[in-house]
Amino acid sequence: MGDRLESSSTKLAHQGPVITISRECGCPGNDIAAMLMNKLNKKMVKDGHAPKWKWVNKEILLKTSEELKMNPRDVETYVKARESGVLHDLVASFTETYYVRNANIKKVIHDVILHLAIEGHVIIVGRGGGAIAWNISKSLHLYLEAPLSWKSGVVSTQKGIPLAEARKFVLERDIQRLKFRDNFRAKFSDEIYYDERFNCKSLTNEQICELAFHAAELKKLI
Repeated sequence: MGDRLESSSTKLAHQGPVITISRECGCPGNDIAAMLMNKLNKKMVKDGHAPKWKWVNKEILLKTSEELKMNPRDVETYVKARESGVLHDLVASFTETYYVRNANIKKVIHDVILHLAIEGHVIIVGRGGGAIAWNISKSLHLYLEAPLSWKSGVVSTQKGIPLAEARKFVLERDIQRLKFRDNFRAKFSDEIYYDERFNCKSLTNEQICELAFHAAELKKLI
């Protein structure tokens, strides 16, 4: 796979199409991805083509674990560790094997996502997809956001926890997700990785899906 990626690195303009969805905690990334996939595939069938679009999220961890011959839970532990902040890294920095092993995991996560993006007809939810696939020309990068009060209410309902506890959870998770995405951003890069940002409080899933679909048409992804 590494050889294929290297040989394709100069042809990114001709690869894809890929759509990435980054989201804040409480925003329905998976639901919108599934809805958008169905809409894209219906368009393909209508145009006389076989449906090709799929969406992935945790499947990325499974593919990563296969590449590394690791238990998927070990890869998920790495993802959570990278999201957990500076303290964990400071403690772990005393072991050389931590950097060797986790640098390898990070590289494979990057390569798996890039490989999926290059193959095309995929919607990637989270996992730093927007930062990794931003320079593929046939791509669309979406960001789902909402006011803190709205996100806290969603999480409170989903988890059955008090609103104050949900608010704390949302704040922590949003910071963690930002740190994880930053792991895959080029240093000192001023590139903006999102083509569209959607307020999940003021727009329904159906409306976001319709707007994203229209953007995909305008960018000639379909």
